[in-house]
Amino acid sequence: MKENKKRLVNRHFMLATGTAFILSAILSACGGGSSGSSGSTASTSSLSDTQKSYESVALAANGGMHYLSGSLSVSASSTGTLTVSPSSVFYSDDSSIAQSAAAGAQPLTVTYTSVSSALKVPAITVARLLVNGAVYSSASPPQVRISYPGANVQEDYLASDGKTVTRTLLGTSYSVVPLSGLISASPAELFANNAVGLLTNTLNGQSLYNQQASWQRGAAYVKVVRHTVGDEAFTYDCAAPATTGSNPTPCSATISTLENFFPYASTTDGKTYQISDGQIVTLAGMRAWVANTALGAATTDYRVYYQNNGGIYAGYVIKDGTTLQLAPLAGGTPQDNYYFLNSAALQSIKSAIVF
Repeated sequence: MKENKKRLVNRHFMLATGTAFILSAILSACGGGSSGSSGSTASTSSLSDTQKSYESVALAANGGMHYLSGSLSVSASSTGTLTVSPSSVFYSDDSSIAQSAAAGAQPLTVTYTSVSSALKVPAITVARLLVNGAVYSSASPPQVRISYPGANVQEDYLASDGKTVTRTLLGTSYSVVPLSGLISASPAELFANNAVGLLTNTLNGQSLYNQQASWQRGAAYVKVVRHTVGDEAFTYDCAAPATTGSNPTPCSATISTLENFFPYASTTDGKTYQISDGQIVTLAGMRAWVANTALGAATTDYRVYYQNNGGIYAGYVIKDGTTLQLAPLAGGTPQDNYYFLNSAALQSIKSAIVF
């Protein structure tokens, strides 16, 4: 059977051709921005600098956190008028905590909002992960618990059952960068590493936003460094049919052991794996084969095949302690920061776009 090409890893890309172009930045994140005001009801004296910076953007009273994703299909008429296809998306992942997590874990409220009133929020793919020998679907929208271990900010992501932790991220750095003046004169790193950068492209000299627009007062972006806590083992449909829930389609329903599965030709990875190309281990409670060589995504991950229910299934693992990395929109070396907008910055973008 042909192996489905699906990996729920962070990615984005840009494609431009002829008199029409498609721009996209499809990213995965939970976090980001604020209006810059103070909304914490708890004393900040016991908080680390990282936690103070986080609360300056994450508290609901400060406007919450906003992470942009987009995919824009744009064309120009004979008169030069730009048209953005209604199949395009340009939306934000909005999240906030109601109060400080200094006194205990807090739930993170997460919603999705289209930045353009003319476009819709797409269907959000639900990740499936291996936990203690079972397959769990992530909650949708995400259910996340925020806590403060040591000087850091921890995010525990829950399964659809509302209690099983499927993945944990540890934020070790939150750096707030103020924005002022023209949006077009923003720092290059913001345009390079956030979906705001999609707006800088033009078609026949026409812009996707008002280049004379300025950032609103209090606008800022936030650079965040996060690491995995524990191995994150993702799974998906290896072949047709497409499924949801705890029973993905296996690569083989007739081979029950990894020793008999190899060699295996992966159409996803474009190579034939031998059993010697990896190690057989216990991963998230499953007997699994994990490749020795990384797959090549921005965040380092490894191909996985695992035994379950008498078959062999596909997945990938992001190992414990891995730093989440992001590749720039135009390609290049992945870097450690994720870039989020605060509320004032998001409102500035909403006011500036022309679609």
